[in-house]
Amino acid sequence: MMPTALPNIAQWIQDSRFYLVFQPLISLSSGHVMGYEVLTRPLDEHNQPIAVEAFFQQASTQGLAVDIDRIIVRKIAQFIQVHDVLTPLFVNLHPDSLTDSEIHEIIQSCPSGSLIIEITERGNWVGHVVNQVVERFRHHGGTIALDDFGTGYSGLEKLVAVRPNFVKLDRSLIAQCHMYPVKRNLIASVSHMARFLGFQLIAEGIETHDELLTCIDLGVEIGQGFYFAKPVTWEQVMAPSKEIITAIQQRQQEILESSSLTLSGLDPFRTHWALMMEHLVETDLTPKEQMMTMMATAFKILQPTAMTVLRATDEGLLPIFSLGHSYQDVIPWDSPSLAIKAFQQNGPVVLQKKTDVPQDMLGPIMHVLSFPESVALFPIGKPTWGVLGADYMGPYKWSDGRLQILKGLAYLMSLLLPQPY
Repeated sequence: MMPTALPNIAQWIQDSRFYLVFQPLISLSSGHVMGYEVLTRPLDEHNQPIAVEAFFQQASTQGLAVDIDRIIVRKIAQFIQVHDVLTPLFVNLHPDSLTDSEIHEIIQSCPSGSLIIEITERGNWVGHVVNQVVERFRHHGGTIALDDFGTGYSGLEKLVAVRPNFVKLDRSLIAQCHMYPVKRNLIASVSHMARFLGFQLIAEGIETHDELLTCIDLGVEIGQGFYFAKPVTWEQVMAPSKEIITAIQQRQQEILESSSLTLSGLDPFRTHWALMMEHLVETDLTPKEQMMTMMATAFKILQPTAMTVLRATDEGLLPIFSLGHSYQDVIPWDSPSLAIKAFQQNGPVVLQKKTDVPQDMLGPIMHVLSFPESVALFPIGKPTWGVLGADYMGPYKWSDGRLQILKGLAYLMSLLLPQPY
């Protein structure tokens, strides 16, 4: 059905006719879903579709983008309350919305890690204004993705200003990237920057098998596009096909077999660690920002499926910060999970293969998500107040080098955060 003409934006805000669709973001290390982008489909007074890009462009021109973003974020927050969403939702907002107090309140009402805000690289918003906007949003616990990277003339300036957790490469760079050396070199360059700046790279608009394999080979960590799934309503969402999961895991296995699992064979560890330490000495970092910095750096070095920090409460261990999933339920103290074991024994717990322990020891996260295979957990704090855990999809992924890095991170967290933030 062809989109209808643009409506009166102010009147549309009064009626707020729209629905949400979801497109999965796929881990290019495991093939599993690590999040969804939430897209808005506006409707006119006759419930007919409206041209999406033109609609939001007109709203921005008329100064009504923030009003529309309030409506959209509120509906997404309501969706999160109703549905059991275990992975983060990515939602695109106008940069001006990051300073809106009502939108902040709505985002704060959502479970930590459940919403990731995308702001576009398009448009003229650089300098001290965006710095203030982003810093304020971060102080409210926000996680940011920079969208459409590679489409503008000031991409690097915005990359420095925003310091995003995720960067989404524009479809124009991904299309037929296997055929164009220039595109491959550009993608490889951004992937190289991601290793040093501590953000995760997302390839947007993957539509073919060759594009998928090229992105994996160039170190892109997350993929999105019609090759995996088109945007659909939540009721129509399906898991990736077995063929796609197998293709991704086979390619990663080929790469793994051709590289070293020693400490020197991982990402440039010394550079990552030095940059992280330099950033941590900034006196204006809040404890939560210190946690985010350490987790982002370790995630980039280790490249696991997920990493989580859990804090001890009266009821059990509560996930307070996660990368890779947004599981939020408390793990009760009487649960025979590996995380509880690590906390109560005040020592490391390492699992190299899921079948090596009884099913009742796997804990709720592994039961709900049906993965991972390799898990390592270390206690945090003096005295112990929580647990740091990381995991991989495949078995036997915890080399001595990786365990040393995770142990070092847990020790650093204990020094900088002797008590939970």
